Amino acid sequence: MEIKIRSKRGTDIPLSVFESENGNGLLLFAHSFKSDRSENGRFDKTAKLLNEYGWNAVSLDFPGNGESEEAFSVYSLRNCLDDMESAYAYMKETYPLDETKLALLGYSMGGRLISLFFEKHHEFKNLVFWAACNEPYTWNDRFLEQDLLQLKKDCQGSGYCDFYDIFDDVYERMSEDFIDDLVEQDALEPLHPFSGRALIIQGDADTTIDPDNAELIYDSLKFA
Repeated sequence: MEIKIRSKRGTDIPLSVFESENGNGLLLFAHSFKSDRSENGRFDKTAKLLNEYGWNAVSLDFPGNGESEEAFSVYSLRNCLDDMESAYAYMKETYPLDETKLALLGYSMGGRLISLFFEKHHEFKNLVFWAACNEPYTWNDRFLEQDLLQLKKDCQGSGYCDFYDIFDDVYERMSEDFIDDLVEQDALEPLHPFSGRALIIQGDADTTIDPDNAELIYDSLKFA
């Protein structure tokens, strides 16, 4: 089912809702940087399979991605998290969910988002990190081949900069909020109190996400 719900910014969020006929679990997806709520069909296939096992599922397009009505300049981790909150609230209001069967699945940048989302929602006892990007960033680091400190400097005055998208070979207008979020929001610390089940999926030959991310996530979960 394809629907739209209102965001905290007063815009429409495109959702794909996959209803289960025989269960009341919930899986909330978070897609990767510069992708969409289907994640090239991966999320749809996963959701339909889990429907058979009693899990409802919901995926959403983050600002400036997929069928979002907003520009990519609105994309930031904080706005993505707000939209995940809206999608979660919609599912709780619409379906009789079992609070013992809640799961988060994040792909690439989505892995970072589910970690930050879990920080406020410890009721989620099942986490799936799929080629997740949870590594710590500092101002001396690079993100997708670009220097974060230089991007920060480029944002001075306007709050935006031109970011080269290596995937689509185009320049995008990126917000300073996103750059600040990458550096300032720790995506590993929130996992320390986790006491449920976690699955970490990572390919050794991944050239976009450093495979060491899987080890960082695993080590963070061991503190639980």
